[in-house]
Order: sequence, then structure tokens, then C-alpha cells
Amino acid sequence: MRYFLHGFLLILLLNQSPAFALSEPVSDVRVIIDVSGSMKKNDPENLRSPALRMLVGLLPSKAKSGVWTFGKYVNMQVKHGKVTDSWKKLAMQESKKIHSRGLYTNIEEALKRASQGWEKPNRKERRHLILLTDGMVDVSKNPQENEASRKRILNSIMPKLKKAGVTVHTIALSANADKKLMSALSGMTDGWHEAVDNAEDLQRVFLHIFEKSAKVDTVPLENNHFTIDKSIEDMTVLVFRKEGAAATQLVSPSKKKWSYKKHPKEVSWYKDTGYDLISAKSPEVGDWLINAAIDPDNRVMVVTNLKLVSGDFPNNIMYGDTLTLTAKLVQEGKTVTQERLLKLVKFNVIKHAMDEMPVQHGGTEHDAVAAHDNAAKSETPMVDDGSGADRLAQDGVYSVAFNTDQASGNVTLTIQAKSPAFKREVKHSIKIHDTPADLKISQQPDGQFKVEVAPRMELLVPHTVSIQVTLPDNSKKTLEQDDDDNWHTVLDKSLAGKRITVTLVGTRVNDKPFHVDFDKILKASAGSEQHLALDTQAAHAPVAPPAVASGSQDHNAPVAVPPPVPLPQAHAPAEEHAQAEEHSTDDKEHDKTADKEEPHDQGFEWFSTMMIIVYANIVLLLLAGVGYFVWRKRKARIEQEQEELSL
Repeated sequence: MRYFLHGFLLILLLNQSPAFALSEPVSDVRVIIDVSGSMKKNDPENLRSPALRMLVGLLPSKAKSGVWTFGKYVNMQVKHGKVTDSWKKLAMQESKKIHSRGLYTNIEEALKRASQGWEKPNRKERRHLILLTDGMVDVSKNPQENEASRKRILNSIMPKLKKAGVTVHTIALSANADKKLMSALSGMTDGWHEAVDNAEDLQRVFLHIFEKSAKVDTVPLENNHFTIDKSIEDMTVLVFRKEGAAATQLVSPSKKKWSYKKHPKEVSWYKDTGYDLISAKSPEVGDWLINAAIDPDNRVMVVTNLKLVSGDFPNNIMYGDTLTLTAKLVQEGKTVTQERLLKLVKFNVIKHAMDEMPVQHGGTEHDAVAAHDNAAKSETPMVDDGSGADRLAQDGVYSVAFNTDQASGNVTLTIQAKSPAFKREVKHSIKIHDTPADLKISQQPDGQFKVEVAPRMELLVPHTVSIQVTLPDNSKKTLEQDDDDNWHTVLDKSLAGKRITVTLVGTRVNDKPFHVDFDKILKASAGSEQHLALDTQAAHAPVAPPAVASGSQDHNAPVAVPPPVPLPQAHAPAEEHAQAEEHSTDDKEHDKTADKEEPHDQGFEWFSTMMIIVYANIVLLLLAGVGYFVWRKRKARIEQEQEELSL
């Protein structure tokens, strides 16, 4: 019996083995660009065009894509289809037709048109929608019609896109854009939101979102040096060029210098506003040099049969979350597991922590480079020994736990695999949020206290949120929701100087329940406002009793924040624990009732059980035989293929 079970389990392991995983899903990247009249002011140089051309140039050949422009009406600028040379040529031509003559900003219709065909989820596709706009929902001169359209987007369109497995990324190109809506659109699908005040930063934002949308292979770029190995079939080099800088050059391992004006015929060199994009098939093996200013956004993307494949990253997490990062080498679609080869490879995760990207505050390219260089940097090895976050030793999958010790801001994670013969890396940026909601308490002229709570729509699903206030006498008062998805209530002035607890319950965008309590002291000083400031340093320490604040400055009590837990776990509402206890009690009562039932024929039960065991043994024996045969055959093939690997 024991051997039969071993054979059965072997079949299960073979089915779960990464070495026999299904092919990588195809990226379907759809782009929606605002062409309303306000773009004349926010993008006077029409930098949307070169940014789109850069994205088109970077898209891999196996991907699918399409481009839509919108104002009052929606136009399919580039027909959706497979990314081929002819598709790219057409997209490059159509990018020149982007204008700023639209009368309205019909975001609702744009989302509908661009997402056609995405009614049901498809595991064979990785679906991403990129929305660029500088305005608010504007379909009519009637404000009520605009608000109705906005609500349909949030309550109807977005749930459907999420259910279909679509990730929405949003770019707000103006201080006047509906940033709250844009954050909600991206947050509800765990996409990326970027607020850009300067159109010159669009290219970099498009690059970062592209890297989230399309799985591409890259090699590390260190001080403008990079290495090409013999497994690389072609390379694409993206170089950002500063205004007034000398022409970009590429220096090959044989010391040949390429430039826009002088390069081999088989090399494609595209030069546009602010960047160079160079593509070369069968590049020379060895060390290359980019002769240009060092820029953290320069990239070297490659097509290779030796890939570094990482697990999926979330785009938005909360302080206290723990991520398990995984990576493996894949050659010809199979996970590299041979110990003799992997012992020469080092897997690491490099973290760059930055409070905010400078472009969000009107910074320059120089600011972005300086911020990257000055960012807190740490490096952690990944392991495949079954310890810590690693689930199975020597299966070719390397792992490490990432703890969000940074309270808030942007973090760039770079996974690298390096050996003497090759280098690969994967980059991903993550936003860390310190609180799920913004809380404001203000005392009104009549002495009453107004409590206002604005849930972070990029973290919580709006329609799942419920907020209550627990008063000093333990009575509860539910906050009311207004049209702007904010919550509010008014408390009597007699509560001045007393502690209240604001309880927020909802569902995170990862579909896990969430529960957090905010302890506050109501301050009795007319005209003042109290704002929530999470005490993240004390989040995992015992919460001290709050003291009444004095003077005009309020110091908030520490907030009960859920302890670090592996994603997608979250702190569950207290009501669930009560329900669990009720179920447990019901089970006990059921057991008591079952004990009182009349017994069945024991002889019949014994005979039935024996027959089930006999049949199960026969099935397990057959499965064990098939499993052993399949395992031996696949093992022999893998060993033969891996002996031929040349790392």
C-alpha cells in the first residue's frame, strides 16, 4: 500500500513540476490616449507621440497590442492584433496623428471600446490596459451626467475588467486630472498609477508601465557596461538622451563604435525626442559599452533561450505585508534544475527604496538619477535549499521573503541571476502604503465634532467598505457615505477630550478581508483639524494608551495595524472569529445529535469498506506503474538536455 501511494504522489509531483509548466501567457497590451483640447496646454509639444513610439518599439514580437484615442468619441488608432514588423510600422505612422482637438473626455466609452473581447478570463493571456488622460470624466455639460458616467466606470466597468483578469494602469497628466478616479481604476485591479505634471516624463512612465505589462528579458547594466552571452539571439538597447548631450554611441566587444549615423546595415537605430532605441540580431558575444550619460532608466532587453523568470509581483502593498519573491532559470521552456550548473549561479534581490519619484513633484531627469543613486540600497541572496521562504529544496526555484520595513513610498526590486558566463535581471517597482484610509476630525462652530474618513480606493474595494465609531460608552455609530465615496458623521461636543475608536472593515483589492481600528482623542479647540498619521514605528509593538493632546498640535494615538503576514493574507474582521466560533458550536451540537442516531448495519459497512480498499489498491497500482514509466522517461530526457546546457 505504501508503494502504491508513493507512485500516486509521484504523478502529482510530475504534474506540479515547474520543468513541465505550461507555456508563458502572451502579453496583450492595449493603450488609450486622451486627445482632448486641454492637451494643448498640458502636452504642448505633443510628447505623447514619441512616448507611444518608444512603447511600440519595445513590445516583443509575441505580444498583442492596439491603440485607441479618445475625446468625445473613441477612435481605434492602431488596430488590435499581433505585434509584427508591419504592425509596428503602422503604429509608428499612426502615432504622428495624435492631436489635441477633442471636445470632451469620454473615459467610460474609451474603456468599453478598448476592452472588447475581454469579457471572460483567459489564462493564456496577460492583459494590461494603459490609460493616459489629463482630465476628469467629461461627457456632457450637465454635471449629473458626468457623475453618472463616473459611477458606471467604478461600479460596472471596473468589476468586469477585474473579473476578466485585466490590470489597468493609469497616467494622470495634469494637476486637474481626477487623480482619485485614476488611483481607483489602477488600484481595483492592482495596477500602477502615476501622476505626472511634466509631459517630458511620459517616456519614463511608459517604460516603467511597459515593464509591468510585458515580460521581457534584460541583462544588468552597470556603469553603462553590459555583457552579451552566446545564448542571446538579439538585443534592444534603450538609451535616454539628455538635452544638448553628444550623440549616443555603442562600443562592441571588438571595440567597434556604432552611432546613429554610422552602424551596420543589419542594425536598426531609431532616434526620437529624448531617447535612442537600437536593435541588433546575433549581437557579438562579450562586454559592451554605452557611450552616453549614465541613466537608471537605460535598459538592455534581449531575446534569449536562457530566461530569468520571476513570480508575479503586486503593484500596491501595505506596510506590514510580507512578499515571497521567486525566480528560476528557464531554457527552452524547461526549468534548469541541474545542481552542477546552478552552483555557479548566484541569485540576489536588490532593493532601492525611494520616498517618492521626483517626477511626481515636478523634478527633472537629473533629480531622478540623483534620487536613484542616493536611494537606500540593500542586497539579499535568494536560496533553493528549502529554508525560509523557499518551499522545496533543489527544484530550481529560488526564493526569499521581502518584508515591507519601509513605511511608505516607492521601492524598486531587482532580481538578478549571475554566473561567470551570463547575467540576467528582472526589475519591478512597488508602492507601499502606510494606511488604508485618510481620517480627519474637525470641530464645528457649534462645538460638535465632524469625523470624515476617505478610504484609499487603490487599496480597498469601495462597495465593501463599512465604517463605525465606537464611543466612550461602547455604543456604536455608523458613518454615512457621500457621493464622493467619503464617509462622515457628527459627534456631540460633550465628547471633547474623550477617546473614540474608528473601525474600518472592508475587502482589499486582493479579495482578502481587512479590519483596522483608529484610536483618536477628540480635541476641544475650535477650528482645528486632526489628521491621521500612522505610528508605523510602533505598529508591531504593544499599543500604549493615548493621552489627551494639549495645545493646537494634535499627536495621534498609535493605530492598531495588522502584523506582517504573507500575501495575500490580511487581518480579518473580528466578526469572522465570532462566526467561526458559532460554526464550531454548531458542529458540536451536530456531533451530539449524530451520537443519538440509530446505528447502521455494521456488517454491510465493513464489506463496503473492504471493497473500496481493494478497488483503490488496483487503481493505485496502475497509476504507480504509469507514473514510474513516465518519470523514468522524462528524467532521462531532462538529464540528456541538461547535459547539453552550456551556461
